[in-house]
Amino acid sequence: MDQQQAFRVEEEMGFAITQTAGWLAGWLGVSPCDPSSMPERVQDFQGQSYHKLRLACLRRGVLFKDPLFPAAPQSLFYKREPPGGHTWKRPRELCKDPRLFVDGLSTRDLHQGSLGNCWMVAATSCLASEPTLWKKVIPDHRHQEWNPKRPDLYAGLFRFRFWRLGGWTEVVVDDRLPVSQEGALLFCRSATPREFWSALLEKAYAKLNGCYEALEGGNTAEALIDFTGGVSETLTLDADALHRHADQQRALFHTLSRAHDRRALITCFIRPAEGETVESVLDCGLVRGHAYGVTGVRKVWKGDQLQRGHSGMSRLLMVRMRNPWGTTDWTGPWSQRSQEWQQLNRPEREKMGIQVRDVGEFWMEFGDFCLYFTNVVVCRLAETARLWPGSHWREESCFGEWAPAPGASLDQAALLQPRGRTPAPGMGGGGGGGGGGGGGRRRGDRKEPRLSQRRRAVAGRGRRAGGRGGKEKAGGSNEEEEQGRGREEEGLEVEGGWEACVDKRSRCGGCINHMETFLHNPQFLLDVRGREEEVLICLQQEDRRSRRRDGRGENLPIGFEVLKVEVNRSCRVQRVAEQAASSVYMDSRSVTLRRTLGAGRYAVLPTTFLPGARGRFLLRVFSHARLHLRELNEDLPSPSAFQCCLPEPCLVTTVHLRRAASLSPTKQTAPDVYAVVRCEDRVVRTHVHEQNGSPEFNLRTIFYRRQPRTHISVELWSRGLLLDTLLGTASLQTANSERGRSHVIDLRGGQSRRLGSQGGCVYVETSSSECLTDL
Repeated sequence: MDQQQAFRVEEEMGFAITQTAGWLAGWLGVSPCDPSSMPERVQDFQGQSYHKLRLACLRRGVLFKDPLFPAAPQSLFYKREPPGGHTWKRPRELCKDPRLFVDGLSTRDLHQGSLGNCWMVAATSCLASEPTLWKKVIPDHRHQEWNPKRPDLYAGLFRFRFWRLGGWTEVVVDDRLPVSQEGALLFCRSATPREFWSALLEKAYAKLNGCYEALEGGNTAEALIDFTGGVSETLTLDADALHRHADQQRALFHTLSRAHDRRALITCFIRPAEGETVESVLDCGLVRGHAYGVTGVRKVWKGDQLQRGHSGMSRLLMVRMRNPWGTTDWTGPWSQRSQEWQQLNRPEREKMGIQVRDVGEFWMEFGDFCLYFTNVVVCRLAETARLWPGSHWREESCFGEWAPAPGASLDQAALLQPRGRTPAPGMGGGGGGGGGGGGGRRRGDRKEPRLSQRRRAVAGRGRRAGGRGGKEKAGGSNEEEEQGRGREEEGLEVEGGWEACVDKRSRCGGCINHMETFLHNPQFLLDVRGREEEVLICLQQEDRRSRRRDGRGENLPIGFEVLKVEVNRSCRVQRVAEQAASSVYMDSRSVTLRRTLGAGRYAVLPTTFLPGARGRFLLRVFSHARLHLRELNEDLPSPSAFQCCLPEPCLVTTVHLRRAASLSPTKQTAPDVYAVVRCEDRVVRTHVHEQNGSPEFNLRTIFYRRQPRTHISVELWSRGLLLDTLLGTASLQTANSERGRSHVIDLRGGQSRRLGSQGGCVYVETSSSECLTDL
């Protein structure tokens, strides 16, 4: 008893010390012990605390039995019957000396089993290749390991952590595993019979998602995010284009090689075409719809022996793959018994660095990889550094919700749904044994054309409110796009229009096809302060897989629009002026877009495809510079303390300074020019355009005016070494109600007389309204 009491005190003190170290590490931004430590806040799944449960079991001298995920049929399946003769057994009942790990953890440890979750097993295989990552998912792994010298310290429970909607969730499971009548594990298992980390990890993931059957059919992007907290991007490969353009193929290889070197997790799959069966086998041995892990991306130089068979080429671009089934499928060049391997002896293979480490692994030339695989999923990790922030991605995030207006019931929110045909149900990642990896189904890219395209097409359109145009899918085929459009026409045709019940307070307005409600979505503002910035935007919706048992497990089709707005806007956008970027719409957990944005202010609008859909989401933005992401909640800017003493604004005006012309005399060096827009007491300035006599400003501003009769001025300045010089001023007056009025205004004053006979001028477009929420 004394020894047990001493152990309990040691456990409780260790738990307190661990918690304190984690808090200090989070505050300092460093790891308390090693890179695998988790300073982030961790939430207990279903309120189960690993330390409290373990202490309780050790005090009572019993092994843990999880009441929330019992060893019962409901933990296995919700549709079909469990296999006959199955039982639940603890590892000690399956072997004499069980271990969490045997000789460490590697990609060779996993075999899929009878569950159709290759997407999850492929992601786990990638996870196993990075110790700093799997130590986050399996925290304190040494303490969880079996101790043969102290069997009395084993409590029969384990803990695993998964990233869900902005934070880590810790899931506790007991060690009872489903076993077949023959005594073998039913589902994921290790190649070593006494190693159980993969089976226990799968059980924890099944508990998080409701049951084992809920793991059937999915995509690796979803699992990779859950395992790392990173951002998954799905790349669509166009085999014909990559074959015709060698530079595109080399660029793709460089992208994957750089991502792999930076510890990104990569998987790939072959998307079945229409009429093809998931898990059908190609002549080359690869399996359609099956997720493969990419475990190596290598550029190797060939020796003399190999060079004779390859027309004198000096290098090979190679990719190493792994099949979660633990079998080698590939029968083409560089397969196990191919002629290419016969030309190399073992020292040459080791020198080239292309050894085969496991029967489930195989190598392919990158050209063959591009020929057969249709999609690649790259999960990049958001690395942050406090000392050198400019060399790493910065992450900024905001939570949001698609919801009806306050006080509206579900029935009232449903009034925003279209009459007539109902939307086609989403695929949810495919069924069967694969569902390999590329996220949910695209919604046909049936998106509103760019604003300029809409204006040109207004006269001839007439048939429907939303155009079909929009953007092309990168690397996608025309055939797939037409199929997507066909599905969209079938599933989302509107007969009779929309209900007239539109509440501007609602935050579930649907995509930009529905212009009457689109701006009623949540809006988030970000600023690009440099000349341009590469930005990675990721929209993630709350997980619904756990609701499959109740028939509500399908993801919402989601996406987002990026609008360029006025540089001084501080309230919600009321009118679409310029679309800067737009994502695809997919019924996937996450949708990602990488884009380079120019200097200015942007509004990001996360949306569902149809109005009226409800759900929570997380918007994540990554860049090298700080973008100051924040949500827009108010329809009008809040007045400052000083402005409270002034009259209320009575007119809103937007000024779009497009460009200037003829700012330098002939045969003279053009000046370094910037513009200043003044309205009442507010001033907006552009950045400097160096040596440019006809600068393209593309500056949008908005002013809430108290004195509508006051002119708005546009000043152009030339930057000097000591003092700046005024080139000239353009003054403009707006009407109380106007939309898109164009002005070409000559410069007056300053140096305008020295600009020659043509003089200088500015091109401006203005809009005004007495209703302050019109613009």
